[in-house]
Amino acid sequence: MEEIFAACYIRVSTEEQTEYSPEAQRRALERYASQHKLSIRPEHVYVDAGISGRRAETRPAFMAMIAAAKEKPPPFSVILVHRFDRFARSREDSIVYKSMLRRQCGVQVVSITEHLEDDRMGLILEAMLEAMAEYYSVNLADEVRKGMTEKARRGELQTAPPFGYRVRHNTLVPVEQEAQIVREIFRRFLAGASISSIARWTQHLGARTHRGNPLDARRVRYILENPTYIGQLRWQPGKGQENRPPPITAGSHPALVDPEDFEAAAARLKDNAARFGRHARPAGDRKHWLAGLVRCARCGGGLVFSQPRYLKCGRYAKGKCPASQHVPVRELEEAILTRIQGDAACRTPFLVQPAPQNEDENQTALAQELAGLERKLLRLREAYLCGADSLQEYKTKKQALSAKADHLRQELARPCKDKEASLQDQLCQALITLRDPAAGTEEKYRAAARVLETCVWDKEAGRVTLIYRFDLGQHPM
Repeated sequence: MEEIFAACYIRVSTEEQTEYSPEAQRRALERYASQHKLSIRPEHVYVDAGISGRRAETRPAFMAMIAAAKEKPPPFSVILVHRFDRFARSREDSIVYKSMLRRQCGVQVVSITEHLEDDRMGLILEAMLEAMAEYYSVNLADEVRKGMTEKARRGELQTAPPFGYRVRHNTLVPVEQEAQIVREIFRRFLAGASISSIARWTQHLGARTHRGNPLDARRVRYILENPTYIGQLRWQPGKGQENRPPPITAGSHPALVDPEDFEAAAARLKDNAARFGRHARPAGDRKHWLAGLVRCARCGGGLVFSQPRYLKCGRYAKGKCPASQHVPVRELEEAILTRIQGDAACRTPFLVQPAPQNEDENQTALAQELAGLERKLLRLREAYLCGADSLQEYKTKKQALSAKADHLRQELARPCKDKEASLQDQLCQALITLRDPAAGTEEKYRAAARVLETCVWDKEAGRVTLIYRFDLGQHPM
């Protein structure tokens, strides 16, 4: 009598009962094989422990079994499972893989506890069992999600503690050394430091996340955006909810940061993203102030600084653009500055087309920005009094912030009809910085980015187009 070989597939998820443990399933499968004269090789016992059965591709042992069944000839002709829902809880996976195994490999899937006849009625019963298994899986996921959503509404912790906290009795408790770093991150950011410089500072301190990773720029940004630090909890419900903002509820843990500071940090992050882009180059890494502002007319990619003193299309270097747009940086710089100077003095013709704007909303935005500056001035004074800043640093920073605050007060007091003149004022202010030989690269970039949305360089036409941030239109030259 020819020996018949069988494979065993065993799966148990974390929430299931002891009787479905891998050991219990294996004993039952081996007993069934012995009773039905089936031989099982040890290498063909496949176990997925602690893994859901909803998606086949997430189960490594299952996929290894399918790969083995596709061998010519297959090393087994039967796959034994404790129940059909061990094989798959998705009807689609169950139908696809069973059909493939039966037709292409000549391998049958047998449930040792659900005895079905190989006839039409057996097919109907098998389909019903598959549907019941999928219903159980979907219903279980819904119930778990409901329970987690209710816990989130009650402000109960459901995630690992963020940097600055640890968990005690299911409640976040501050870790004082980490909490001090979190507070200093907010203080430095609100005082004008960049995220990348703050990240370098934390790495110099040797600060590490709870998983042992350094606090890089991405993690510093996450800290600045995390409402946990103002006593709130944020939880994403999961699949199907990706496009919805995660619910935020009041937590029972102490806050590390004042809500006003958190809101001010959020406002600065939003402003930086609008002005310089969320993934802008870190301060200090920029080779020239035009890098990141000038784009290629052919592909739209950014022009990058190339040694010794040229700009060229970054995508061209990667073989993704047919035009290099190679241009001497001094030549392009002088052309742009000349055009800005002409626009600032109204010596060059261009059409001013202000974007429609609600004046009340504009006044509110200016008032909020002024309030933020006043808070910064107060924190600056506190930093000086506690010894964090020297007298010279305090005076320098105070002078810069006070000048901005005075400008905003003038804007708030100025009648609406007079504000069109401020467009030229902004160009003049930017030009002073851009022409200043003592100004640094990053300082010049930020001055230009305040007035320029982008510049487009077309080498073939010998033309650069300036697009101002306040919708002055396009200015070819």
